[in-house]
Amino acid sequence: MKRSDFMLGGRDFKDITAGQMMETNIARVEEGTTFREAARIMTDHDITSLPVIDSKHGLMGLITEYDVLHPMSEGKDLNSLTAGDILTKDVQVVSESTPAINILNLFDQKRVFKVFVVENEILKGVIAKHDVVLAYLNATEDAPKGF
Repeated sequence: MKRSDFMLGGRDFKDITAGQMMETNIARVEEGTTFREAARIMTDHDITSLPVIDSKHGLMGLITEYDVLHPMSEGKDLNSLTAGDILTKDVQVVSESTPAINILNLFDQKRVFKVFVVENEILKGVIAKHDVVLAYLNATEDAPKGF
């Protein structure tokens, strides 16, 4: 659930933060999760990437569809692979207080599809491009009368 789902409008988009846009109910796996289980979670949830966390819920990286397809195409022994073996470590991270405009700049400059929200090294949420658009729409529509 995103806090932006509950915005009543009448706000300036420049005041919106990552904490208001992020999705907190996200699928994730630990580094020891098997290749098969990680791939199953991605297909069952119809998602293109999956955060990988350590035992303390710290973000280690993410698994993308490419990370799943690549070892398949190389003929690797998929039964021996774990999420930690195939993850991409280069992920974009922001804090809950990061302004929306900074996140837009990350999407534009880094050409990423998602950014992860981390506080005190703990994964708190994820923001996809459509989350930013939804937050903009919800924040800037006319506020209901009486508010």
